Amino acid sequence: MLVLFTCYMLLHAIRGRSQLLAVLLGTVLGTHAAGQVTFDVNASAAVRPLCAHTAFSRAPNSRLVAVELDVSTFFQPGTEQTIKEVMVQAVCRREEVVVVDYSPRTELHSDIDGPLQVMQEKDQTRDANLQGFGAYPAIGGLSGAWNQSDYQTQSVQFLQRPARELTVASGTIQRQRGVYFKLRPNSQTTLEGSRTLGILLSVPENWRADLMDVTLQAVGMEPPHFRRESVIARQSLVVALYQENDTVASQAAAEYVRQQANLIRSVKLYSKTIQQRNFPTPFHKLGAKLELYEPDVPDDWLESIVYKPGAFHHTRLSALPVDVRVAIMNFQDQKVRMETLSGAQPRIGSGLHSRPTNPANPSSTSQSYTLGYRPGVQGSSNR
Repeated sequence: MLVLFTCYMLLHAIRGRSQLLAVLLGTVLGTHAAGQVTFDVNASAAVRPLCAHTAFSRAPNSRLVAVELDVSTFFQPGTEQTIKEVMVQAVCRREEVVVVDYSPRTELHSDIDGPLQVMQEKDQTRDANLQGFGAYPAIGGLSGAWNQSDYQTQSVQFLQRPARELTVASGTIQRQRGVYFKLRPNSQTTLEGSRTLGILLSVPENWRADLMDVTLQAVGMEPPHFRRESVIARQSLVVALYQENDTVASQAAAEYVRQQANLIRSVKLYSKTIQQRNFPTPFHKLGAKLELYEPDVPDDWLESIVYKPGAFHHTRLSALPVDVRVAIMNFQDQKVRMETLSGAQPRIGSGLHSRPTNPANPSSTSQSYTLGYRPGVQGSSNR
């Protein structure tokens, strides 16, 4: 019995740990959605400046900018009937950025075009009928009848608005630091396809670029019985925002997108190597499942690097292949540069080596690391 239990836990541990890295990759790439729904959003977006120092600005030294997100949703065949709602949440990482307005606003829809005409009629009818017959012997008989009718009709007409259903719900979140959109289908629209979402932001004067975290999820009937609603798919993506007609900011955003793609490509290329270093034997996987063994690399290291502000460092990241470590350093340097362009003070940690960024000169040309080499450091690291 102990042997069977050990085998079961071993298989369960191997299955769970082998899928963990794939889930993290899917979260960062935006391609994993339980196999039913796939989301996408533009990797970068130009921000249009609007009138400065208006009544909508939240601070004396702030201005208004507008950004558009192109959100796409793809359903696997047969899935569109089970999806009831799609929700999009967007939050900028700079704390001083405030959502002022957004589009579309909350919308209600009805299949009936125009008001309804309602007519109510009330009829009242009253009939009376009296008949009599009298007779006297040897004289004769007498008969008579009396009828009376009373008919009344009452008609009332009025216009009534048809019942409407919620199709779009939108509002702010996190004390106006972000915005959400809930989209629901109706007879005239569909959730599948592309949709443009507009956001009006109040940003500090020194704001030039920023990173926006976009979370998308689909709610539908849970398989296999389809009796209960639950979250069918959920994805998190990052959009690099840059000020329109700002060459330095646009180049920084494009480089951020490129370095993130290079990081994901390196992790996918060395996924088996990372898995083998974390769990050299099946017994290590079983020990991790039973919380008796801690892997060399944290489970959420990739998600922390991409989504946590500043440069994420962990001493155990040295167990990663050198190509992955180089990709991490290049990506984190570009992430810190984007945060510097937003006007926020970069948070740079220690542990995994990372080149310091000069906040006073964010427009300086960044120098990428190469395999096993860091500027200013003699020697190279071994894989």
